[in-house]
Amino acid sequence: MRISAKNQIRGVVTSVIHGSSYSRVSVEQTDADGKPTGSFIHAAVPVDICEDMQLDKGNHVTCIFPAAAVIIGKH
Repeated sequence: MRISAKNQIRGVVTSVIHGSSYSRVSVEQTDADGKPTGSFIHAAVPVDICEDMQLDKGNHVTCIFPAAAVIIGKH
């Protein structure tokens, strides 16, 4: 699969918790060597999509962030 978005982070699914309409998917980021970094990303994925993708603990995934959705604030 090829994606045009440059903002991609690879990781491993650490948990999937299904709700009534959305599943909470937790992903631990991995470095270039595939080793866990201790940083986590949490995503809300519709339950039917989560089941269709067969997302489960231990799956290797890529989190994709469209640049238009990133907001940075400075304190």
